Amino acid sequence: MKITIADIAEKAGVSKATVSRVLNNRPEGVGAETRLRIQKIVGDTGFQPSGLARGLATGKSRTVGLIIPNITNPYFPMLVRGVEDALNQSGYSLLLCNSSGDIVREKNYVRVLMEKGVDGVILDSAEPDCDCQVELLEEKGLPFVLLDRLAEGRSRRFGVVVDNRQGARLAAGHLYSRPGCSLFFLNGPADLSQSVLRRAGVEDVWREKGLPDAALRVLNGDYSIDSGFRLTGELLDQAASGGLPFSAIFAGNDLMAVGAIRALKERGIAVPAQVEVIGFDDIELAHLVEPPLSTVSQPALEMGARSAELLLRLIDGKIPRPRTLVMMPKLVLRGTTRASSEEKA
Repeated sequence: MKITIADIAEKAGVSKATVSRVLNNRPEGVGAETRLRIQKIVGDTGFQPSGLARGLATGKSRTVGLIIPNITNPYFPMLVRGVEDALNQSGYSLLLCNSSGDIVREKNYVRVLMEKGVDGVILDSAEPDCDCQVELLEEKGLPFVLLDRLAEGRSRRFGVVVDNRQGARLAAGHLYSRPGCSLFFLNGPADLSQSVLRRAGVEDVWREKGLPDAALRVLNGDYSIDSGFRLTGELLDQAASGGLPFSAIFAGNDLMAVGAIRALKERGIAVPAQVEVIGFDDIELAHLVEPPLSTVSQPALEMGARSAELLLRLIDGKIPRPRTLVMMPKLVLRGTTRASSEEKA
């Protein structure tokens, strides 16, 4: 026999409205003793309130949608975990959508989430200009937070992002500290904001040191292991008779760095003795490759959690400050970079 709110109310000797207040954690009009009595009856009977009914009563579904571009990239599950942990602590559930980098699918997911009645959306867009999706959310008046891919110049929008330019500066600064360093920057897709900012960070250091054009080569991959392997291999093959075309690689993410290391090893090039490598993200795989990968670490779990906290404040009708939360990366040195003389000392 299915237990209803009416059954709980009858057992507790209160009205259904009072039971509803307790189930929805609304303190007004319910004494402490009555609240405890109702909670005990709910626990004893195993009563499970209907999410749909609760949503109709409160005007909230207590669900949030998250759209990411690539669930197979180990960086994004870390973001998802951060979002989910923060939502669970506040009694919210997560609907996860993977666009697979398809902007049409991403727009469809925005529409689906609105139809599902989510209370808000966290959007990690697959394209640099996500205005179309954002405009759909704005037209609906649905709270949203942009995660990791902020639309530039949109002060009215809220978002969480890492300082990509500073992260690239850290990596380039370390590699260019080596005398005579020739750097191959294996960047991500050229039009993504992360790629633009990371290139800017590398070029900042290159210019500040007054280095020649030959000290920096830039190619764009797609953040996959295959593109890191392929592009590195092509450069090495082109210079097969003229020696190594670079002494260091900075990859726009850890997956491309792993692909680059594979290409180097297949050609008998020692890492880090002949070529040093630094990635970006600090995914679990960075600890598992041999040698362990030096990388720019992003606080992915915290970024996910903070984006969820930001969205929950918007759902509650608050206007958070600052609108854009910029989180700082750090350089983590492992086995794919050589120790400096200071480190050895």
